[in-house]
Amino acid sequence: MSLKPIKTKTSPKRKTYTVTVYYKYLPLWILLLAFTLVIFAFFTGNKSIFDLYSLYRERNELVMQKQQLEAENQRLQQEIERLQKDIDHIEKVAREKYNLKRDDETIYKVVPEEKP
Repeated sequence: MSLKPIKTKTSPKRKTYTVTVYYKYLPLWILLLAFTLVIFAFFTGNKSIFDLYSLYRERNELVMQKQQLEAENQRLQQEIERLQKDIDHIEKVAREKYNLKRDDETIYKVVPEEKP
């Protein structure tokens, strides 16, 4: 295989020189440049791999939060149904939460002793 010079320049004050480009390595250089640009695009810009990873983590956290809220919502719906239908449960909540009593009852509060 013979290599041919691309350009030959001469200058009146300088020696003649030849610039040689090896076309054999041109596809390799193009491939290397394309690979470098792809890697650069992965790590910079609006859609970098770091941004995608942080969005993935945020999505997982939101999914977990959604599941917790759905479970809490279901628990509250059951509590609403119990309060609408179960008289004993209504009485229990009224006694515990609002300190209510029946007419014939006396409530005693026990105060714990203070430790010296």
